[in-house]
Amino acid sequence: MIKKILILSLLCFQCIYAGEPLEEYFSYLNQLGQPNGNYREGEIEIVTDPAEISKIQKIQEARLLKKGFSQEQASEFSRIGIVNEDQYLIWLRDAVYFPQGIPGTYDRVIWRNEVKDKFPGVAVLPVLPSGQIVLILNYRHATRSWELELPRGGKESQETPQESALRELKEETGLVASSVTFLGEMAVDTGILSSMIPVYIAKVSTQEESNPEYSEAIAAAISFSKEELKEGLVKGFLQVSIEGIKKEIPLRDPFLTFALLQAECRNLL
Repeated sequence: MIKKILILSLLCFQCIYAGEPLEEYFSYLNQLGQPNGNYREGEIEIVTDPAEISKIQKIQEARLLKKGFSQEQASEFSRIGIVNEDQYLIWLRDAVYFPQGIPGTYDRVIWRNEVKDKFPGVAVLPVLPSGQIVLILNYRHATRSWELELPRGGKESQETPQESALRELKEETGLVASSVTFLGEMAVDTGILSSMIPVYIAKVSTQEESNPEYSEAIAAAISFSKEELKEGLVKGFLQVSIEGIKKEIPLRDPFLTFALLQAECRNLL
């Protein structure tokens, strides 16, 4: 009886840790189509062999136990595969070999809509006929502060990056552009995010009414000269009015700095 219980427990463990969760994890890896890397060439190599994954998981668990984590924590924090997911994000933990051939784990986050579509969203640099550049005054939940940023957002089903850029520009600012020009891809945080965001410059033709989503806290679309933006980037802020009160609003949007540099290098500004 004891032997039978042990066998059933082992089968249950295999089902939980090497069955469906890993199958779904492997499915995401296949859909992303990214290279696994080769640690012998100085890269961080993702391990996909189930036996090797199990081995590395145990090694990482032992490391965490030595650092003072409880058995439950060490086991959970070493588990390979899908750590968590919702309608927006997927948190993955990979078993890896580091460049010296040392086994371990590495976490990363991907946007759900980039699994199939390869890009989760876009950012766009709007340029008015006068040459001024439009930024949105946006209250961001993550930083808990007002930010001056480029219009940007996630793609909708079946959209091309160009279509997403035109739609986001119209929704967030009311500005309409006849066309957009690709400036390059922005990697926002290569330490944790796998996303590559296409960035565009848009030559604005007309102004219509904006229609931001209910979850966005966009107070205004404000135009600045290129020189004002450069000065603001050096200072780290620009002064704007919010409900009649002048405030220093952070100017630290990485999409803006990337777009400005790319546009200038290409003689588009």
